[in-house]
Amino acid sequence: MDRVIDMPQLDGWIPIRLYWQEGKPIVDWCYLGERRFTDPFFSQTVEGCLRRPFNLLFRHQTPIEVLGKWHEFRPGLTPNGFIFHMSRCGSTLISRMLAAVSQNIVISEAGLIDSAIRPKSRSTSGTGEQRIEWLRWVVSALGQPRLGTEKHLFIKFDAWNVLDLPLIRRAFPAVPWIFLYRDPVEVLTSQLGHRGAHMVPGLIEPAIFGMDHNTVITVSPEEYCARVLASMCQAGLKHHQDGGMLMNYTQLPEAVWSAVLDFFGFSHTQAEIDSMRAAARRDAKNPYLPFAADTARKEQKSTAPVREAAREWLYPLYEQLEAARLGQ
Repeated sequence: MDRVIDMPQLDGWIPIRLYWQEGKPIVDWCYLGERRFTDPFFSQTVEGCLRRPFNLLFRHQTPIEVLGKWHEFRPGLTPNGFIFHMSRCGSTLISRMLAAVSQNIVISEAGLIDSAIRPKSRSTSGTGEQRIEWLRWVVSALGQPRLGTEKHLFIKFDAWNVLDLPLIRRAFPAVPWIFLYRDPVEVLTSQLGHRGAHMVPGLIEPAIFGMDHNTVITVSPEEYCARVLASMCQAGLKHHQDGGMLMNYTQLPEAVWSAVLDFFGFSHTQAEIDSMRAAARRDAKNPYLPFAADTARKEQKSTAPVREAAREWLYPLYEQLEAARLGQ
């Protein structure tokens, strides 16, 4: 592990993982060079970089305090906007559209951001103030301009991070944010077909979703997923007046250039709008394919248990989100 490092040595490097060694947080670094974050997810860009011979041979591992020194030596861009979401509701589309503009740095669901917010160590969990500091350091390191032309930084958080909005707002009180949601049956159908990490019981502590372990092993898969989604929708609804904007999937993609850009304070040109429109015509998670609407298909694939779980746990919240959005 590199315990002492000259700050200029980190030019072109980014932190990619936060882990614990003997109860202390350690940062794993990867050389990115001038590569932009244009993949749908942060992990995909990192995986591409790690296949390079240089990164197979040379790596930095440092105490987390090095992130703090790097932040002081060369602070990254101040975030312009945060994206929170209930999952499977168009958030990747928004991040892809923003990434289509070369002046933007877009970080999409970086695992080390979640690790800074929610440390995963039995021997230390980090105080609230420590986690706020770690989050600022991580965001600063990820927001480093590398081409010299970057002006804006946007971050799409993991879906469950909306539950950490109070802490994130303490770290970045001036950053505007959106919470994106979608018809509950469509989201539930998508998740039960291919579950995200937060939908697999045990991968994430169920207490953050308001459930105990006994509940997890007794409820149906449909109810478990619905209750996870409900907890996130409740958080978005509860906090949306604190610098937030609510957005329905049905508003996409037009709402990005008609509302989101202005809300994030992003002055844009027609050429940049055209680039975003072009990105919206491709599949968000697989840009090699054209976009294909899937609302009708998800409705057809939905089952009676899915519709029942949505009615009980999600549709009342969905209606409240809609009322709040239309009144904001």
